[in-house]
Amino acid sequence: MSNYRRPPTSTLLPLFLVALTLAGCAGLERPAQESAGDWNTHRQQLVSLNQWRADGKVALRSAQGADSASLVWQQRGNNTDLLLSGPIGLGATRIQSDGKHLDINRGGELQRIDISSPDAVARATGWDLPLAALRHWLKGAPAPDLAIQALDLDRQQGLLLHLRQAGWDIHYQHYRDFDGLRLPTRLHIERGPTEARILIAQWQLPPDR
Repeated sequence: MSNYRRPPTSTLLPLFLVALTLAGCAGLERPAQESAGDWNTHRQQLVSLNQWRADGKVALRSAQGADSASLVWQQRGNNTDLLLSGPIGLGATRIQSDGKHLDINRGGELQRIDISSPDAVARATGWDLPLAALRHWLKGAPAPDLAIQALDLDRQQGLLLHLRQAGWDIHYQHYRDFDGLRLPTRLHIERGPTEARILIAQWQLPPDR
């Protein structure tokens, strides 16, 4: 019989983002209804963007409760550095990953997770979430290792409006131009009773991208 205890509300957001930070189980990407030209060009620009920083806020609501925090997300290739601060509890939570291990530092307590197996996060946290690549979703692109279940475009601008992968629906509600690249500033992610609303105030891109 499992002795897992539901995490307190103040840990819901870090655990949710831990799961979404990681790459998902591989799947064949099915053809989606895409417009040629602008979307294909824009998507290639997003694929090549592997170094960036995003500053904003995130709010999570689930069956276990609600949570919110400010976030600073820095991505350098496969290396992720995510800092959460605000009402999620005393101090800040830092989540770091090199694609092989995940380090969670919260309140001076460090937890390391070996993410070599697909269900590692679920075993460590009790969260049965898809190991989806949020770093791709944040940019407005599908995660390459997850099958595309639905994809809707703004055909005039060649931007994603809605994406579904691993049963998660990602709704893109607003974009802005940052250094010549259109990037999301407001998105809504949901599956079942779990939803996250993310506001990005600022994207910082490398000058030589």
